[in-house]
Amino acid sequence: MTPQEARRYLESLSFQGMKLGLDNTRQLLVRLGDPQKSYSVIHVGGTNGKGSTCAILSSILTAAGIANGLYTSPHQVTFHERIRVGAEMIEESEAADAISTVKDALENGPGLSVTYFEFLTAVAFLHFARAGVQAAVVEVGMGGRFDSTNVVDPAVCAITSVAMDHMFHLGDTLEKISMEKCGIIKPGRPVILGAMEGPALKVAMDTATERGSKALLTERDFSTRRLEMDRGGEAFSYRAGNENLENLFVGLLGRKQVENAGISVTAALALRERGFDIPDAAIRLGLETVKESGRFENVRKKPALIMDGAHNPAAAMALCETIIERHGPGRADIIFGAMRDKDYTAMLKALAPAARSFTCFSPNVPRAEDPKKLALAQKDAGIPTRVAGGLADVLSMIEKAGGDSLTIITGSFYTIGEVRAAMLGAMVEPD
Repeated sequence: MTPQEARRYLESLSFQGMKLGLDNTRQLLVRLGDPQKSYSVIHVGGTNGKGSTCAILSSILTAAGIANGLYTSPHQVTFHERIRVGAEMIEESEAADAISTVKDALENGPGLSVTYFEFLTAVAFLHFARAGVQAAVVEVGMGGRFDSTNVVDPAVCAITSVAMDHMFHLGDTLEKISMEKCGIIKPGRPVILGAMEGPALKVAMDTATERGSKALLTERDFSTRRLEMDRGGEAFSYRAGNENLENLFVGLLGRKQVENAGISVTAALALRERGFDIPDAAIRLGLETVKESGRFENVRKKPALIMDGAHNPAAAMALCETIIERHGPGRADIIFGAMRDKDYTAMLKALAPAARSFTCFSPNVPRAEDPKKLALAQKDAGIPTRVAGGLADVLSMIEKAGGDSLTIITGSFYTIGEVRAAMLGAMVEPD
């Protein structure tokens, strides 16, 4: 199978939509020899922060000399972004070979139909086994209990946060959403819990108790203290029992990244207890050198252009806080595109204190909301709001931005991915 044939095959799967459940993924992995059982897995779920937490933990493992896989979603431009060994994306030839192998396994036996995400999960697990990784950091796609990644038996799992998102699939209360997220907690395996509101936390703690899983809770079992911010990231300290790490620095921007770093460090220490050689120096280096696109990413310094994939109200609030901390209120020209199943009215309200203007845009995906409806949701805020004439209009706006201006592209990873691809002269691969 050539890389072009592999890409076309994946695109054909993208039209099969979304399906929550584990049976198809399990059957497919059995046909492949259960590659996910050949290495330790760190399984990370949560509403917000899980992608950053995964990136930080993978960077720590790499700094410790531990060969590790990283599986995240969604991608912004190419599916290769989702599957990495260390910092290296899966190569064209490796991807084509793995896709061909998984396709053969899918077709070699009784009828088995899988979605794009189920298929790509199998590709990732197979690639990690072939690369000989010692550990794989695996991000939950959505929810947890019925997410395709939940076929793993993790050494450690983490739930970064629980907030209102994906309500159609996960439920309309924090308790219901937390129950789905907590589906990744496994008997006898430690679970690291980020900051959660009362109802969500109760579900998490009860689930951990029922399954005999040691719960490590932020502000009870470990804590971080933000020290200062600079243009490159955040300085902080970390404490957990007898472990005190002072003057740490994480190379990601925003107060929330300190919280994500705390979860990542706690996971690294839990892995240390399970026999992984992760010295403090590796923790420091991994934090400092982590890279992750689409999280308050400074794409251009002057005039400033920042991309952030905030795609729900909680993430929009965190983004607004970071914008104001670093650039002041009412300064940002925000290019905003959201999916119609998101609470974009609340997202726009959360972003308003940082905004000088809004430009509403619709990326070319079926779930994207009409930009005219986005603009209507913003009409009473008293902030200049316009509807973009299309991608070319957005690119022109970016190109013509003045030297002291601040442009923020946000609302969805699909939005920032489409703009990024256009700036690179590429096409976004469907998922």
